[in-house]
Amino acid sequence: MSEAPVEYDAPPEGLARRSRGLSLVWLLPLIAALIAVWLLYKDFTQGDIRATILFSSGDGLVKGKTAVKYSGVEIGVVDDFRLVPSAEELGGQDGVLAEVSFNRSAAYLLAKGSKFWVVRPEVSLTGVRGLETLVSGNYIAVEPGSGAPERHFLAVPEPPPHVRGDGLRVILKSSRLASLSRGAPVYYRQLEVGQVENYQLAEDASGVEIGLFIRREYADLVHRGSRFWNTSGVTIQGGISGVTVELESLASLIAGGVSFSTPEAQRQSPLAVDGNEFKLYKNFAEANAGIPITLNFDRGVSLTEGSTEVVYQGITVGQVSSAKANKNINGMEVKVLMDPITDDLLSENTQFWLAPPTLDFTSGVDDLLKGNRIEVDLRKGQRSVREFDAHSRPPPRDPRVPGLHLTLTARTTGSLQRGASVYYRQVEVGRVQGMALKPDGSDVEVYVVIDPPYAHLVNSESRFWNVSGLRASASLKGVEVETESLLALVRGGIAFGSGPNDHKNAARARSGDDFRLYTSREDALEEGVNIYIDLTGDEGLKEGSPLRYRGIQVGEITRMRLSNELDGVRARARLYRRAERFARSGTRMWVVGVKLGLDGVSNLDTLVTGPFLELEPGSGDQPQTEFVALAAKPVPDLADTMMMPGLALILDAPRRGSLKRGSPVYYRQVQVGQVTGYQLGELADRVYIYVYIEPRYRTLVRERSKFWHASGVDVNFGLITGLDVHTESTQALLAGGIAFATPDNPEMGLEVESGSHYPLYGSPENEWLLWSPKIELYPALEDSFK
Repeated sequence: MSEAPVEYDAPPEGLARRSRGLSLVWLLPLIAALIAVWLLYKDFTQGDIRATILFSSGDGLVKGKTAVKYSGVEIGVVDDFRLVPSAEELGGQDGVLAEVSFNRSAAYLLAKGSKFWVVRPEVSLTGVRGLETLVSGNYIAVEPGSGAPERHFLAVPEPPPHVRGDGLRVILKSSRLASLSRGAPVYYRQLEVGQVENYQLAEDASGVEIGLFIRREYADLVHRGSRFWNTSGVTIQGGISGVTVELESLASLIAGGVSFSTPEAQRQSPLAVDGNEFKLYKNFAEANAGIPITLNFDRGVSLTEGSTEVVYQGITVGQVSSAKANKNINGMEVKVLMDPITDDLLSENTQFWLAPPTLDFTSGVDDLLKGNRIEVDLRKGQRSVREFDAHSRPPPRDPRVPGLHLTLTARTTGSLQRGASVYYRQVEVGRVQGMALKPDGSDVEVYVVIDPPYAHLVNSESRFWNVSGLRASASLKGVEVETESLLALVRGGIAFGSGPNDHKNAARARSGDDFRLYTSREDALEEGVNIYIDLTGDEGLKEGSPLRYRGIQVGEITRMRLSNELDGVRARARLYRRAERFARSGTRMWVVGVKLGLDGVSNLDTLVTGPFLELEPGSGDQPQTEFVALAAKPVPDLADTMMMPGLALILDAPRRGSLKRGSPVYYRQVQVGQVTGYQLGELADRVYIYVYIEPRYRTLVRERSKFWHASGVDVNFGLITGLDVHTESTQALLAGGIAFATPDNPEMGLEVESGSHYPLYGSPENEWLLWSPKIELYPALEDSFK
């Protein structure tokens, strides 16, 4: 069965309606378009301005970080870089083009003539610049131009010399630039009123044109008649505490500066205007801009017009303009032009004096070539003075000089001069200010000042001595010449050091303390004890001859004079402090000079150095300062020998032979003693020979030791053995001698005491010469004076 068909309704007809406005579909794009237009308008009217700057190098520039600043305000930033090969603006060299976004407010800076440069940290002798870039990084600075708007620029390597601001610009003409540089200060009465803006060669290259910028508030100080001169930027100021000398800055010292003033006669000249030209003088004196003063000397002095300088603490502050005899022809009237910076210090307290030239190796011989100079002591006062009574010599001391001021007293000063150096360990630590006789004429006072950094080196125990001239010593090894320094050789000098009693608790010296000035270092540090010695006068001794003990100098003769009876010479000698123990009873001394004889030559060096006194310490306990010098070394008598620490023996001999005092005693050809004397026996049947064996070797002498004559030559000849010549030594050959031998250990016997007797044989038996016992020697006796 099929289903009945479904009947559908006919489709409805569409109803068309007319739109009455813009469809909402278009609203959104329209809004977007409006926003875009608004943004375009805002970007055009308020957005960044893009410009490009061409640099020869991109060193120090960072994309997105390097800023562009004007007057300290950031006005843009580097967006990107692009290399420009063979840039025409750079003469065909490669460059770096920086794309920079500037604030709209800086549009007026982007004009033709604007200059851009990179600011980096820079340290030079004339100053430090761009130091802030160490923190912020390099940046680009701009100097605005005044032309039409521009968007492409060529960077300059250095800031433009133009000084920004309102002021007077004048030009100085000079034959040379000297030490001036850009930025050097311009002074008027020590006040900085401008700076050197630029300099360049003149068109005809005949000189240099230096542009000055004077700030507007000081522009009316410059007249057409003003004088400009080169200056070092030194400032001298006076106050209650004294006068100080200061440098404006290191830059002004090195880069120089310019000062100017207007002479009284030119005060009414027209004011200077931009572009006026002036001459740059070498100094204020040449510019005739100094302060004229008059110095009256009470005697004739050697000065040169236009050359002699007036110096204050090493700084030239004036120059002699004329010098002539005064009206009474009993002195000199000297006209001086003083630097204007001293204007306030030319008072009734200021002093002038003539200073002779000194040789200073640090400045060469310039001072000697310049001749005399005038030194001035500038001091603040109550009134301004333009005429002074000058001194023909400098004052002996100047308490205003900083440091430790001391007074040294001496009998004479030798070649010491004012300005001589004071040394400590050969380092210069001060100077001699001057010298003056004491009122009673007994001594000379030397005034020295120790520089403040070294003042602590001087204490109450310090000793000062004169180091002027040369110190020479001679010996067979040569001649030694010593001086503290070459400068001390020329103008003298003083040294100081710790005294013999110096200790850490010594009080520090204060200004005004007095010290003695010794003639030498030995005098100062080896004060010691004075002793007096009677001499015959023919020994060849003189002042300075040494006193020695075992080769070590322990003193020296300081003075010699005839005795009251005119039968000899009385010498005063000083024993050094470490040798004061020689000044006691029992001490003996004798003259040592060259000795020539059959037994040899001794003390040959005294041919060069001269004779000296040899000392032998005494064993007494009583102090003694009076002595009589012996002509030769004393020979110990028998009693003395017996008391000596060695071994004293008596040898019985039928004859003395060639023996004498001092003849050597040998053991195995080594000298171990000497003959101290001889005498006939009680019955005249023998000769007693007294022998002294040194302490170290006394153990070699035993009960069965054998002694024999070692004098002369022993000659033996045999057909088989040939010729045999034997002697103990050359000295024994000439002066005689004794030898001994000790049997081997089992037969040698015991050690003996002083006073033991032995027979002295004429020659040894062959058996004795073969003995070789093993005997331990005594240790060397330590010298108590070492």
